[in-house]
Amino acid sequence: MSAKMSQRRRQLDNKRSSAINNEQTNGNSAIIAAAAAARRRNQHRHFPTSNRSRFEYILKNLTKKKFPITIPSYLITIITGLIMSFVLYRVVVTIINYRSQYEYTNIPIKLPKLIDVNDTAPKSSPERFWGTYRSNLYFGLKHRSARSLSGGLMWFDYSKLQQTPDRFLRHWCDQNDRLKYGWNYHDGETFGVEQINDDNLQLNVQWLKQISGEHGGDWTTRISVTPQSLNRTEPISLFFYFHHDLPWIDEISSISTQSLDLLTVRGQTNELEGFTIKIKLNTNTNQLIARTLTDVFQLERIHENLLAKLVTNSNEQTHVLLAEQPFKDFEHNTFFIQLTLKQPLANEMFSFDIIYQSDSSNNEREQDLTGFYFNEEITRLQKQFDERFENIFQLKTKQNMDAKKIQFAKSTLSNLIGGVSYFTGKSLVAKANQKVPDEYWTASLYTAVPSRSFFPRGFLWDEGFHNLLIARWNKNITVEIISHWLDLLNDNGWIPREVILGNEARARVPAEFVVQYTSNANPPTFFLTIEYLLKTNPNNHLFTLPFTQRLEKWYQWYNRTQYGSLPLSYRWRGRNASSIYELNPKTLTSGLDDYPRASHPTDAERHLDLRCWMTLASTVIGKLYSLINNEETNRYLNYAQLLSNNDELDQLHWSEQYGMYADYGLHTDHVQLQRVPMGKPNPQQPQQPTHMVRQVTRQADLTIKYVKHFGYVSLFPLMTRVLNPQSLKLEKTLNDLQNPNLLWTQYGLRSLAQSSSLYGVRNTEHDPPYWRGAIWINMNYMILSSLQHYAKIPGPYSEKARQIYGQLRTNLITNMFRVYEKTGHVWEQYDDKTGNGQGSYPFTGWSSLIVLIMSELYDE
Repeated sequence: MSAKMSQRRRQLDNKRSSAINNEQTNGNSAIIAAAAAARRRNQHRHFPTSNRSRFEYILKNLTKKKFPITIPSYLITIITGLIMSFVLYRVVVTIINYRSQYEYTNIPIKLPKLIDVNDTAPKSSPERFWGTYRSNLYFGLKHRSARSLSGGLMWFDYSKLQQTPDRFLRHWCDQNDRLKYGWNYHDGETFGVEQINDDNLQLNVQWLKQISGEHGGDWTTRISVTPQSLNRTEPISLFFYFHHDLPWIDEISSISTQSLDLLTVRGQTNELEGFTIKIKLNTNTNQLIARTLTDVFQLERIHENLLAKLVTNSNEQTHVLLAEQPFKDFEHNTFFIQLTLKQPLANEMFSFDIIYQSDSSNNEREQDLTGFYFNEEITRLQKQFDERFENIFQLKTKQNMDAKKIQFAKSTLSNLIGGVSYFTGKSLVAKANQKVPDEYWTASLYTAVPSRSFFPRGFLWDEGFHNLLIARWNKNITVEIISHWLDLLNDNGWIPREVILGNEARARVPAEFVVQYTSNANPPTFFLTIEYLLKTNPNNHLFTLPFTQRLEKWYQWYNRTQYGSLPLSYRWRGRNASSIYELNPKTLTSGLDDYPRASHPTDAERHLDLRCWMTLASTVIGKLYSLINNEETNRYLNYAQLLSNNDELDQLHWSEQYGMYADYGLHTDHVQLQRVPMGKPNPQQPQQPTHMVRQVTRQADLTIKYVKHFGYVSLFPLMTRVLNPQSLKLEKTLNDLQNPNLLWTQYGLRSLAQSSSLYGVRNTEHDPPYWRGAIWINMNYMILSSLQHYAKIPGPYSEKARQIYGQLRTNLITNMFRVYEKTGHVWEQYDDKTGNGQGSYPFTGWSSLIVLIMSELYDE
């Protein structure tokens, strides 16, 4: 039955097929075309025509593993993976861009502060409440408060008035004044003695504090001036002033010409409450003219404000005196006293005291801090300073240390300590390419400064070096300084490179350096200081969990923002890849400014010094967490061990071709500055202006390679003690140190080898070489410290390290002391050919590390 039915179906199908064929043959062309179109539609009746329905159709068939076109399953997997990767990439990029666009630069990090607002108040820290914290002045005072009563000294002699009518008044420390000045003694808390030589004038300033009461106690400043020229008759004017943001003067007594107690001022502020200021003469003279002035002045313009108030009198001999005006107690915020010596005699000293007395000390005060009592206290404190200095540094036990060299060391330490300042205000910060900067939150900073005359503000990488010496003298000062700096962390873990707080500080800074950029780093040298504190005092109250957490956030910011293109590599941000005016684009963020790096900045750069800094930082963070958590190891110590691996270091930074550790990047030495016309030629202007731009003279040499510039950067594996004591590369580095054609000089180690193509070369037509040959004391200190380390560790090169250490230390001490005797200053850097000081002066920031070099105190 079924067979018959099947046969019948085949017959019907054959008839239907024959009929269709006959229809195609016998029908007209329109019918034939319509039939063909119908067959095509019928063939693809399940494939959608709109874009959306096509996508849904493909997706549906993909999920059912069906597709109108046969595609292997592995290819579908690859395509799907690529699509998902692309989508994920776009999402990540969008998130990063969104975060960058809306990232706040000025939000404090959400961690407990290390310095509470009351920690610097007189009740909490009376020993450091008042101080010489206006180090930008030849002599200035203030207390550690957001709104401080500030005091300052000014002077001029009439010969200067005649010679330089626009620069005769001394006030701010200024290299153009060409003075010799500095602290002979300063202990950072109680007293200081400063000597100032101004051509034919010799000024001596003694400052002494007594802690009592509840508002910081009493203090006295004694100012003595001695004319030096023979038959001196030119008048001298001395000024001292007090200033506060708000009116503070209650009462001023009339000037007494019949008594040594010249004048009394009563005042009060919210933080100091009531106090008395007395002006007392220590010298009887009939040659004195005294004037006072009260007015409303701005502290950052007080110099200019004063000049506008000076008038000449109409006596037989003309004098420049303060103009008299009525006192307005509810308005005036500034008090000046002027003492003019009409006919001073050579070698006759004139002296007066400014005595500040807090009302809260009245019940404890037995006598005024003046006269013989003042002399006794200054003498006692100087003797105490000498004994303490010797106990710490023990220079009398060192070879070739005579009394003059020891006094040089005392003065150098005192100038670093005497440069410690206190600032309050708002920094200006910005992201890269942000046109209008943001204001940081109102903050205070307790810090040393590199140079009172040229850099009277806080510098992040300088401060770590400063406190290697300060911590030996007074660990409490160092703890407060580090705490203040770490309290500047923003929510991203960033700290400004330069901290410029307040209008007075900002007035000393060129406009291009005021704004700090949140992508820019600076060497984290505080890890050097903290490493020393960990070794010598692991139970220091600084090492709390909040402190370590802040330090960790700072460390993580470096790891997050300064990473390199390869694992375990790092790169300083902030180089200008589009610069055409620099021979080698500066790396200001490294602290080494114009030290040669890869000639053409790219993301592929690898910076050796930053990697070594991160090795040190990882080690210190790891030790801190080991101390807090009582554990032998942690992820930071493991990472530090990885960074310390010499094989890993060599793969990234050792050049077999050059036989040195080096940076890596897109580089050529064949560059030069060429003078070219500015703009298009102008026939009407025969003398067309020109400028210097960089030209690559051998384009084929511009390739990715190691940077062949031997210098301080090449020594960082030695300086941070990463090199294995058995390493042949340690031997090669030590041999290169002794080579006079490279870094060795009789004055110290130069920053860049003489063999470098950029040795001593200007970076632009306006910028002289900075880190291209000069001798820098901070780097020489780190090298000496490491040489002593390798000399103490048993190994094949310990004796070589010991010999180099001894000669280098002698060279540095001999030259710096020679220059100090000649000029009266410690300098920013020293010429590698003559040994003479150069750069800014006095520079008793990291150059003061010569004290540790003299005392051979490095780690212990």
